[in-house]
Amino acid sequence: MKRSQKTMIGLFMLTLGLVLVVPSVQAEPKVTLNPSSLTVVGTQCPVFFKCPPVKRHLLIQTNEAIANLQLITLDLNRADSSAVISASTIRLTLPTKSVEPKQPLTIPVEFDFNKIRSGEYSGQLLVVYDNGELSAPVIVRLKDHWLFPLLVLLLGVGLGIGVSAYRNDAMPRDEIVVQVGRIRTQMQADSELAQAFQRKIAGHLIEVETTLAAKRWDDARQAVTQAQAVWDKWRKEREDWVALVNYLSELFDSLKALNSDASYVQAVHSQLENAKRQTADKETTQKFREDLDYLRQQITWYKQGQAKLEQFNILRNELTQLVPHQDESLRRRSQGLQNDLDELSPSDKEAVKGWQQKVNNAIDELDKEIKQQPPTETGSTQITARDANYITPPMLPNPVPEVISAQPSPKQAAQNIYWFNWLSYAIAVGLLAGAGFGQLYASQPMFGANGWSDYFTLLAWGFGAEATRDAITKVVRDWKLPGLK
Repeated sequence: MKRSQKTMIGLFMLTLGLVLVVPSVQAEPKVTLNPSSLTVVGTQCPVFFKCPPVKRHLLIQTNEAIANLQLITLDLNRADSSAVISASTIRLTLPTKSVEPKQPLTIPVEFDFNKIRSGEYSGQLLVVYDNGELSAPVIVRLKDHWLFPLLVLLLGVGLGIGVSAYRNDAMPRDEIVVQVGRIRTQMQADSELAQAFQRKIAGHLIEVETTLAAKRWDDARQAVTQAQAVWDKWRKEREDWVALVNYLSELFDSLKALNSDASYVQAVHSQLENAKRQTADKETTQKFREDLDYLRQQITWYKQGQAKLEQFNILRNELTQLVPHQDESLRRRSQGLQNDLDELSPSDKEAVKGWQQKVNNAIDELDKEIKQQPPTETGSTQITARDANYITPPMLPNPVPEVISAQPSPKQAAQNIYWFNWLSYAIAVGLLAGAGFGQLYASQPMFGANGWSDYFTLLAWGFGAEATRDAITKVVRDWKLPGLK
């Protein structure tokens, strides 16, 4: 009897528990979220822009009524934990706190990406209600705004264009300007530079300026090379050139004492002028020395002729004292010899030798005739041909060792080349090292997450694209196809 009572009590308690538990289990509603996770791909908003928030919608469905609905946002962390999207930047608008069956609730979710760094962020969105809660994973992928990457890309292209333009135009000009400046500085430092060399170098430098203005770099290089060659020729044998140019001035001075109306003297003067103008055209000082020596010889011939005529006139005066009636004929003969000397051609050696023989014969005749005359009453000593002498002009100087001038300091164009070379290396190394294996902006959904690596990629691509274009252009130009320059 007691055992049956215990059994009945146990069955009663079990039945009561089932009655109480089953309703509670059946009372828990089924809540779903659509979509079950939020994935947002957006663009970072620059500081100086005011970008609208990015909107997404979350749909809540339930099979039974739920109340006290709450949405809780959590911080979204970047994969490397170096940045966070604060929960305050995610705004949820909850129209109501209850949801009825078969009446889904749409909840707008707004993401404010102002001042958010690029990258991939992940977190959760919690949906809390009576008797339960749900979580929705949230993934945000941000890349930098298109404006700054575009500017960086344009900067890379601009750098490439600038380098190509400088290499093709400004750099050749600066190199030539450096050479011109160096030559001018050296010329100004040499106070004894001959005028012929100054004119020659100045002519080449004028040609350099003309060709530079026309951007004919090859012609300008050739002209400055010619100017440099003339200067080097002067500098190599400077002391010899100075001595020879000074001696040329002495030859001009020696002509001042001669008859300027004489054709012979005028011809020699003309040759001296030509030698003065053509000094810089001589290949070596030895060649110039030979020319001056030849001119010295021509002047020497004329002075020797003058000395011979003076000797003839001395003997003529002596003979006239002995034989007065021969004075007129001897004067005419002296004048004839003078005229013949003045009309000689300095370059006609045979004519000069013929005149010298002629005057020597005349002197010998006078000497012989004087000796045949009886002594004078006064017993004075007779003058003979042996008493007449003439003085020859000085010899030319000997060659001297080479003298080299010091190099001048570079000017602004040299600084341009210096900085260009260093800048070219810095750009090439910096861009290639910084770019790495990054991707371009369009193909990378999180552009900017890697910091400067992404921007170096764009910059290097822009620079490399222009450099490649310039290299291909030069190669095609070297083919020298018709219509290509």
